[in-house]
Amino acid sequence: MRSATSSSENSRRFYPALWKKNMARFWPIWAVYALGWLVALPLNLLLSAQSTSAMNGMSYARYFAVDTVRLMATFPTVATAVCFAILAAMAVFSYLYSSRSVAFFHAMPLRREDLFLTNYLSGLSFLVLPAAGVFLLTLLAELALGVLDLRGLLVWLLVQVLLSFFFFSFAVFCAMFTGHILALPAFYGILNVLAVGLLYLVNQVLASFVYGYVDVGRLTELCDWLSPFFRLGNALNVETAWSVEGAGADRITMIQFRGMGTVFIYALVGVVLTAAALWLYRRRQLEGAGDVVTVSWSKPIFKYGVGVCAALSMGQIFYQFFAYVLPEGGWYLLCFLLVWGAVGYFVAEMLLQKTFWVFRGGWKGCVALCLVLTAFIAAMELDLTGYERRTPSPDRVVSAALYATNTAPYDNGDGTVIVTDPELIEAVVDLHRAIVDEQAIQENAQMGSDYQRVAVSGGQADIQTAGSSRVSISYTLIGGDEMQREYRIAFDADTLADPNSAAGKLSAFLNRPEVIQEQYFSSNREKALADGSLRLTGIELEVWNTEKEEYETYPVPVGWREEVLQALQDDIAHGDLGRRYLLEDLERLENCYFTDLRINYEWSDPEMGGTSTRITLQTTSVETLDTLREAGILDDTHILETQLQRNIGDTAYYYD
Repeated sequence: MRSATSSSENSRRFYPALWKKNMARFWPIWAVYALGWLVALPLNLLLSAQSTSAMNGMSYARYFAVDTVRLMATFPTVATAVCFAILAAMAVFSYLYSSRSVAFFHAMPLRREDLFLTNYLSGLSFLVLPAAGVFLLTLLAELALGVLDLRGLLVWLLVQVLLSFFFFSFAVFCAMFTGHILALPAFYGILNVLAVGLLYLVNQVLASFVYGYVDVGRLTELCDWLSPFFRLGNALNVETAWSVEGAGADRITMIQFRGMGTVFIYALVGVVLTAAALWLYRRRQLEGAGDVVTVSWSKPIFKYGVGVCAALSMGQIFYQFFAYVLPEGGWYLLCFLLVWGAVGYFVAEMLLQKTFWVFRGGWKGCVALCLVLTAFIAAMELDLTGYERRTPSPDRVVSAALYATNTAPYDNGDGTVIVTDPELIEAVVDLHRAIVDEQAIQENAQMGSDYQRVAVSGGQADIQTAGSSRVSISYTLIGGDEMQREYRIAFDADTLADPNSAAGKLSAFLNRPEVIQEQYFSSNREKALADGSLRLTGIELEVWNTEKEEYETYPVPVGWREEVLQALQDDIAHGDLGRRYLLEDLERLENCYFTDLRINYEWSDPEMGGTSTRITLQTTSVETLDTLREAGILDDTHILETQLQRNIGDTAYYYD
């Protein structure tokens, strides 16, 4: 005769008595969770119904039901699910963290699978049952107020249940790796953001000494997915469209919850985590209660992981702290990484061994960690991967984008330059190669700005004699691959005058007429203008009034707008307008006016608004100035001031 616990009746079972005990014992968790959502949804809805004001053309209660309920399914749901999931897991599996309680529960005539299932469903009930109750009460409140939006409520409930399931499964999975109840929330919290945090630390380390290093976009996206708190917080949002014309003005015409696909993906991951947690529980060593890590194969991961995180975080903090007294470079950073990597490794070893005397047995692992860190820094510092020297072949580049900071004048010509023409792509690659060739010079150069006060006609003015610019280069290669680099280059008048220097090539590229033309009159805008979907609505001259210390606007007459546009483009083609300056030198101050020409466009669809282009006039733009005079905009009353005239006698710059 088989016993009651024999295999004949050992199908996996759920024990209601244990479930009820968990619900009664840990009632504050689900009660506080329920209370929070009761206040956030049904009570908040009833209070909003008391308002007599309107919200975007509808009552507050209606707006709450249609829009606010969906908003509650975004970050508020993520945040509450993250917090209460770990509390529920700590509660229902708390017996695993005491030798006495773990021995008691596993001495009962229950299979581990049954015990796991009952406790798992108990903890999940802490989150799901309150959500269902809040859903029903909110549904009744909306019915009573006549503002029912069942779809919005179902969206909230579905997201609430699925995210509760994922985060609780994640917490239970973490619970299987430790025998210490305080280690559980630490593991859970760290793993929720670990991938993003590690990537940030690695990027910061590499940016400190790898010439031109830029974050890897694809790796960033992968780490974002591996950090569910960040991914869900960014992915979940509500898109709302409003009518702006007619009798339905200020009414919602479209409302869409975004990110449901992401929620389903994480819910599927939750299924995998639940199965993995059960597998770990069945093989769990019960005598590991009280240990920080109970799974033997994960102990080395814990030790080396803590060491790496300590090295990347604390090592970098101390390196930056002493940055003013130490030369820049990977070898100096390596010293701090090794010290803090060793500290982190031995601290982890102490937690695992439960003793401070771990140096004799743990020094080999510490040496291995230090060797790995040394190899990593050496590979980057010596450029063994070829990252710093790598430039693409122009014939493999589909498009190139270049952005340089501190280029005057500060109008719409100082944005990112995107080129697809093979000749311009080759110019960008040539500039890139020049920057790479000057690596030793640029890494040792002073990146500040120098000014000198000089005598000019009418007084004195400050002119810039040296400066620097941050140059970002991005390539889209054949096949869709991307290559990005970012540099900081220093220059003065001599290097800018040298056509073979990086600064000289940068200045020459920015001042190519076709590049300037694209900056002010992009091909996309001109195509939209030609197709009729975009219309020119005006050209305005903004002249600085010295007496009033403000801009005054003078519209160009309708009949002259096309002529002014043509004059602008002719001046650009001749190299007489749009001249870019990397230094606020005398030439820049004498050539650029303290005056802008603003060209306004409007889309044919009123909801799309408009756009504008702002161009700083220059003394060399003869055709434009003559056209403005013929149009009657410039006369004896409207006299333009140059930057030099504005800056004479000033002790600092006033940028346009």
